[in-house]
Amino acid sequence: MKKLLLICATVLFGFGQAHAQLDEDDYGFFNHVSFSVSGGTTGIGFELAAPMTANFAVRAGYSFMPKIKYSQKLTLDKSDLAAFYVNGHYVHEVDLEGKLNMGDFSLMFDWYPWKSSSFRITAGAYIGKSDVVTVTNKEPFMNPEYAGKAGIDLSRTGSNIMEKYTIVTDAAGNVDAKLKVNGFKPYIGIGFGRAVPRKSIGLQFDLGVQFWGKPELQTNLMYYDGEQGDFVTRYEKIEKGRITRSNEDKDYKDLRDAVKTIEAISVYPVLTLRFVGRIF
Repeated sequence: MKKLLLICATVLFGFGQAHAQLDEDDYGFFNHVSFSVSGGTTGIGFELAAPMTANFAVRAGYSFMPKIKYSQKLTLDKSDLAAFYVNGHYVHEVDLEGKLNMGDFSLMFDWYPWKSSSFRITAGAYIGKSDVVTVTNKEPFMNPEYAGKAGIDLSRTGSNIMEKYTIVTDAAGNVDAKLKVNGFKPYIGIGFGRAVPRKSIGLQFDLGVQFWGKPELQTNLMYYDGEQGDFVTRYEKIEKGRITRSNEDKDYKDLRDAVKTIEAISVYPVLTLRFVGRIF
């Protein structure tokens, strides 16, 4: 019986030690490590963290957004693109599919102004994909002989040929468009919760912004280049000022307004809830 009591006491003591609280003086240089799982506007995330001092901590992780897809039918006027002519008939509708493509590694540094508080100021960066949204057609729709040479004319009807500004397909005859931001995205924000919790399990909250630069909607564009003295096709951003057909058709006005809105969003809000457990 005495041996049984001794074993039970030893186990309880060990359990108590495992769940003992850390005090602020116990945060030394990488002397503890935690692992966390999070959810928020950056998607699902995983992190490892360690203290540097009682006032500073470092976190490294990866977050990604599930591959959400969105389908939309694009209705074409015959005058938009006579070359969308497949197997003896004009194609008036194209099934487009947009795909979310967000995924980033992160490195964050937390500063706790008060040792006894879990409030922190965080600075760091997200590093990863720059193509945050991709758009293509769901099914092949163009005769190969027109691939890379035909598209949707964004210029005003009757415009001088040198003012023509056309979205064209790629060499395989497919739509290829991307919403691009910077691959390196500095971050600054505030939060609550220790990178390594004082107890075995903790909860963290982050509120901040990624600075991801000026977004660009890029695709294959064909237009007259004065320096080249000929028409060129380049994969580059759509210039909203060259969508002159918006004065005649609501769909084109909507496209110009969409490009204007996208370019104005130079920061991305970060709101994250994180569950963290202390490894040691």
